[in-house]
Amino acid sequence: MSHSPHPTTAQPPRATTRRRNAGNRAALAFCLCVGGGALTFLLLRDPALLAWSRAWPALVRPLGVMLLSLAAGLAAGLAIEGGGWAPMLARLASPVMRWGRLPEACGAAFTTAFLSAAAANSLLMEAYREGRITLREMRLGYLMGTGLPVFLLHLPTTFFIVTPLARGAGVTYLAINGLAALLRTVGVLVATRLTTMPHTAGEAPRTHHTPRTRTLRPFTERFRMRLTRLVLFTAPTYLLMYALHQGGVFDVLRNATAHWLTDGFLPVEAAGVLVFSVASEFSSGVAAAGALLAAGSLTTRETVLALIIGGIIATPLRAIRHQFPAHAGIFTPALGLSLLVQSQLLRIASVVVVTAAWLAFA
Repeated sequence: MSHSPHPTTAQPPRATTRRRNAGNRAALAFCLCVGGGALTFLLLRDPALLAWSRAWPALVRPLGVMLLSLAAGLAAGLAIEGGGWAPMLARLASPVMRWGRLPEACGAAFTTAFLSAAAANSLLMEAYREGRITLREMRLGYLMGTGLPVFLLHLPTTFFIVTPLARGAGVTYLAINGLAALLRTVGVLVATRLTTMPHTAGEAPRTHHTPRTRTLRPFTERFRMRLTRLVLFTAPTYLLMYALHQGGVFDVLRNATAHWLTDGFLPVEAAGVLVFSVASEFSSGVAAAGALLAAGSLTTRETVLALIIGGIIATPLRAIRHQFPAHAGIFTPALGLSLLVQSQLLRIASVVVVTAAWLAFA
């Protein structure tokens, strides 16, 4: 199996550029129309949103916090790229990338993902736009970053929520999720090594030089252009997700999935854990699990299973609701949704595999 040579220039053919720009304009027009429709629905459903005292806590502040977080991630990604730090970060992961036959840009994004997922995604998208990595390599780099790096990034917070409330069951739950995250990262590396020819990716890190005109481009100009695009895609998508939430769509999906997965599989008491896990925040489900475990209503094994099933149900829905607007801004709406669905399917598969192994040997 042979592959075409990797792009050596960041400038695509003129016809390809025109098609890409036309596609971006169409996607932006669609997002703005959807966002306008969602905002109209929200105002008709809750006219009080016209008042600042209601709009600020319910809609404006959460959207503002998301945009500020994405702007910080974008700035970090551009600073890493423009400041020449990407090769240094790539060298930290170079042995892993060499073995997996992935390019330098994926190594830089993988290392950055331990600190900021938004910055890592911005690095990947910037490298793809400049032609330094292919779409396939960007997908693989993204999936690697959503494994062990994201788990370790959020571990300090989740550890101090889960262990005091669910004690031993919480530790087991975290261990299963940690092993599943490691399995995802290693699995992507193994898959890329088995499916990429050595002479294509090379056994040594590939170095791609950004054209001089791009390198000398002022940071502020690039940041302004990317931030404008990010806001124009993210804000309408956020409004759509908020409208779907207010319309009860996510509640219907959560309840239907919860009943389907727990019917006859766990004791009735575990339903409370699942209800809190999928209908409220993660900490509520853990608190419910800890209370039932302390009361003796659930065993440690049942508590762990209830938390895992609750995560399988709730995490993809929360990802679509909370992460999709950010992905739509950093990537494109279609590409961001595709990456998000792929990562969640991979996450569910890895958690199921590790849980099955734990049940077999525990």
